[in-house]
Amino acid sequence: SALGLTEILIFNFFTDACNQAGIVADENPVLGVEIRPNNKFCFVEFRSYKLATEAMEKLQGLALAGIQLKIKRPNDFGLPPPHLKEFVCKGPKHLLHQKRPANPPPVPQSVVQKIAEAKRRAAAATAAVLAMKGAGAPEQKSTENAAAAKEASPILVLLNMINPHDLVEDDEYQEIRNEIGDECNKFGHLVDVVIPRAGGQDFDDDEDNSEDEDEGGVPGLGKVFLQYATKEDAARARATLHGRRFSENLVEARFFPEDRFLAKDYGFEA
Repeated sequence: SALGLTEILIFNFFTDACNQAGIVADENPVLGVEIRPNNKFCFVEFRSYKLATEAMEKLQGLALAGIQLKIKRPNDFGLPPPHLKEFVCKGPKHLLHQKRPANPPPVPQSVVQKIAEAKRRAAAATAAVLAMKGAGAPEQKSTENAAAAKEASPILVLLNMINPHDLVEDDEYQEIRNEIGDECNKFGHLVDVVIPRAGGQDFDDDEDNSEDEDEGGVPGLGKVFLQYATKEDAARARATLHGRRFSENLVEARFFPEDRFLAKDYGFEA
C-alpha cells in the first residue's frame, strides 16, 4: 500500500501488540493476515475463537501508521457451534509461510515509531480495561448482588448500551446484534438477543412484532434483552456487565421477568 504496510508487517505488528496486551497461547496467537485488494481493510486470523474475542476486547484503540484501527468481526460472522468454541489451530499457516520473503525490505523508521506508539497504547488500553473491571467498592457490590439474587431471572435487560439511531440500517443492526451476542455468550449459554427498534424486526426469530408497537412508540426501544438458558448464566453475565462502559455510556444490567419477556412486553420497567 501507499503506507508501505505489508501482510508480514501487519502480522508482526499484531503479534507484538498481543504480547503487550497479554494475549498468549502455546504458539503465536496470530495465525495469518490478508490485505484486501483495495487496501482499505485486512483480515487478521487468530488460532481460536477465544483468542480473537480477547484481541477484540484488548486491542481496541490501536493506531498503525497514524490511522486508528477499527477492530471487529467480519459482517458475515456467525457464532461457531459449541463443539468448535474450544478448538485451537496448531502449527504454521502454509500460505503465510510461503509469502514470507527471505530478505524482507527494511521497515521505514516512521512506521517503526508508529508501531512503538501503537504498542504503548495497547498496553495502556489493557491496563485501563483491567482497572475498570476491578472498580467499585466491595461493600457496594455485595449489597447489589444480594438484592439482585432476590429477583434472579434467566433474562437480562441492558440499559444505556445502544443508541436507537444506530439501529436503522439492517446491516448495522445485525452487526451490533452479532457483536453483543458474541460478547455475552462468554458468560453462559445465550439463547437469544432481542433489540427492539423502530420500523423493523427485533430479530428474536419469532412471529411478527406488529403487536409490540403502539401509538406511544416502540416498547423497549434503546434496550438490549439477553435470554440465557439458566438463572445462573444470567447472574454471571450481570456480574460482569453491570457498571461496564460501552463507548461513553455506563451500562446498567438488570434482571427482567421471564413471563414479561416471553409475552414481548419489552416496555415493562424492571
